[in-house]
Amino acid sequence: MTRATSATTVTGRAGEPLVYTGPAPAQRLASVPSPVVVVRGELAAGELLTDALWALLEPTGAQAASVELGTGTFGHLPFVYPAISEDPAQPVSFSEPHVAPGPAMVLSGSGTVGHRFGERFTHTHAAWLDARGRLRGGHLLPDARVGDVPIEVVLRALPGAEQVSADDPETGMPAFTPRPYTGPALDVPADAPRAVISRVLPGVYLDEAVLRVCREAGFGRARVRASLGSTVGARLLAEDGEVHEVAWPAVEYTQLLGGADLSGPEPVVELQGTLVDIYSEVHNGVIALGENPVAVTFELYVEEVL
Repeated sequence: MTRATSATTVTGRAGEPLVYTGPAPAQRLASVPSPVVVVRGELAAGELLTDALWALLEPTGAQAASVELGTGTFGHLPFVYPAISEDPAQPVSFSEPHVAPGPAMVLSGSGTVGHRFGERFTHTHAAWLDARGRLRGGHLLPDARVGDVPIEVVLRALPGAEQVSADDPETGMPAFTPRPYTGPALDVPADAPRAVISRVLPGVYLDEAVLRVCREAGFGRARVRASLGSTVGARLLAEDGEVHEVAWPAVEYTQLLGGADLSGPEPVVELQGTLVDIYSEVHNGVIALGENPVAVTFELYVEEVL
């Protein structure tokens, strides 16, 4: 699922996989199937983002979830966005921390709920309009707090999975990796949807990851949502059919939507994304197939469509 490329040192191009000096496992996709319990609610005004998301997840008994953010505001919004690293062994880094002028109105956002070092933890990307009317986006820091307008949320609890964040030896950066849930049996409706939560490793192309997940899970048709992570810049389809490049070395997705159909003679996958570049600028577009490899990690949620 990865393609050979020369090592990246100081500069590179969108769509060309990055090469790290850390040990790279042969298995480039870590997936766990799970039933899904959908929870629709609001994040309470003034709450820390992590606390508010766990308050929605806890009644389900699950230890992991994928999240979509709807409308609402952040009152305190510290964030970072992708940056070019000064270390050739680690091409991607983060910008210095920023705080958005508040209140910041949420336009899109996705998150993963799990644990890091045994503590409750969330990984969230979002795009917003700040108090000056500027469209911005990025990776939210742990002390992000809901504003006066509660944030609408669709939380997809995953009773069959756990999400554990750790520092990745290959990239030197933190990443969530799913593993099967091993706790006490949970009460899950018999008609609960089926999904697969995956960690996609560097160099794997987004569309190829979706197709592999579907094949391995036996999904004839599936939808993609509540997914976040980074690709090596981005290559998006423009209106004139040309490919629009977003700056190397990485963009972070606040939203990845789409679907796959494997029921016909040839598989079909379509993906659209909202993503943030190294200037905190927000882009939207159709993902060019076979041209968007993961930069650091991608938390991919794929749900069966019956």
